[in-house]
Amino acid sequence: MEATKEKKKSKWKITAGIILVVQLVLSLTTVGIVLWLNMLPELYVMLFGLILLFLLIMEYCLFYFGKKGKKKTACYVRRTFGILLSLACMVVCIGGSYMLVKAGNTLGDITGNVKTTDTVSAYVMVDDPAQTLMDAKDYVFAITEKYDYEHTQKAIEKINETVGTQIHTQVYYLKEKQLVLLEKRLNEVIEEAKQAGLAKEDFVEMVQALYEGNADAMLMNVAYVDVVEAQDGYETFSSRTRTLYDHEEETVVTEDSQTAEKSITTDPFVIYISGSDTRTLTLTTSRSDVNILAVVNPSTKQVLLINTPRDYYVDTAASAGAKDKLTHCGMYGIDCSMATLGNLYDEHVDYYVQINFNGFKTLVDAVGGITVESEKAFRTSEGGFYINQGTNQLNGTVALSYVRERKSFADGDNSRGRHQMQAIEALIKKISSGTTVLSNYSAIMDSMSGMFTTSMSSEDISALVKMQLSDLASWNVKSYAVTGKGGSSTTYSMPTKRSYVMYPDEVQVKYAEQLVNKVVEGQILTDADLEIPDNIVQ
Repeated sequence: MEATKEKKKSKWKITAGIILVVQLVLSLTTVGIVLWLNMLPELYVMLFGLILLFLLIMEYCLFYFGKKGKKKTACYVRRTFGILLSLACMVVCIGGSYMLVKAGNTLGDITGNVKTTDTVSAYVMVDDPAQTLMDAKDYVFAITEKYDYEHTQKAIEKINETVGTQIHTQVYYLKEKQLVLLEKRLNEVIEEAKQAGLAKEDFVEMVQALYEGNADAMLMNVAYVDVVEAQDGYETFSSRTRTLYDHEEETVVTEDSQTAEKSITTDPFVIYISGSDTRTLTLTTSRSDVNILAVVNPSTKQVLLINTPRDYYVDTAASAGAKDKLTHCGMYGIDCSMATLGNLYDEHVDYYVQINFNGFKTLVDAVGGITVESEKAFRTSEGGFYINQGTNQLNGTVALSYVRERKSFADGDNSRGRHQMQAIEALIKKISSGTTVLSNYSAIMDSMSGMFTTSMSSEDISALVKMQLSDLASWNVKSYAVTGKGGSSTTYSMPTKRSYVMYPDEVQVKYAEQLVNKVVEGQILTDADLEIPDNIVQ
């Protein structure tokens, strides 16, 4: 009898030991993953480790210690409680480790040397007999050497490799009257005229050549489709043509030396927030409908959001001084948008954050929705959602409709810009809350995969999160929007067609530049600072 009891005790000791060892390994693994992510302050990590150690000691006591003479029932209850507690701890460690690793991998995917995709498609008319590239190997492909020729050239090389021969290409120009007269002069003068912009390669000319049968096919970056369809008479381009072939190229935007020298937790920095005009699950080169600069001073906890209308008529970094809509900069790469806005406000832009429409919806849902204040009641054009005057709690789908709405407002794009900054401010408040980050970390990271990219390194983001969790300080977020006067003009991207543009209010632009300088210099902005003083000439 006594031998049987001793045997049972020995078996239990071995079983309990195995349980504790497994729990110890899982606990150490979880702590290691937390340290690997490097997002929690040292105090948080220490407390987390102490809690796991306390549970381990507690379970050890439940397993091996108890008053002699106690009934078997009490012993079984004590041991059962210890087993359940241990199992719960193991489940938490396994589940937590899985989510943390997944989130860490996602963070690595969306940060640093981020890749965006350019797709050059071969278009034919919808009723064209060619179904494959081989069918079209003898076609004349219309191209432009002015817009995105680098990617077009790579597409041509790939097509040549695929069909086993050199395809025929034709560059389409629109020759203006001035150049026609100059063509009788010396070649040097003609070349100077071309460089001055008197000869324009034009999308419309390519499309028209395809429509009229002067070209059998056409190569064009899909980013320009929206620009083509925005022109009168070409709204049905997508339905009149079909894609014969897609060639994808990935581009990496790297961090420059000026940004690399900064300390993300102490030095002011500027982030370009871009809203990509796409609903795909991955980011592609396209127009940027949201163009917001976030000027951040981590030392003073000050954030200034500056909204610039998508139709602002500005000197772009891609056009050597020729003016274009700000939204078109996105077609030439996100670095073009960053440089253009940096030149406009005379401030170096350090990082970018790009999110497409799907990503915005998912992120809003991941943080539990956002709260915005609407200046009027209206029903959104997209989705037909009713927005109350005053406070509104919005999920991702409704929030997207809210920030895209402009038809319900007299000032259209300006109202849309204000709503976009409202949404960003609401997201900042949610994410800067320590409880939101901790409770929704995995969901937030998942929402960013494939739909959210940033040039910030994972180390920079970790440092910011750690800083925020250390002090849980609130941020002073202020918004300022520049406006202008609507009109029509030709643009660099569409040199022969007049389209709607917004001519900048130079006074507002200069004042925005002053506000940026104040934040960088460590001043705390008030609501009064956002009003242009009367002594400044309007």
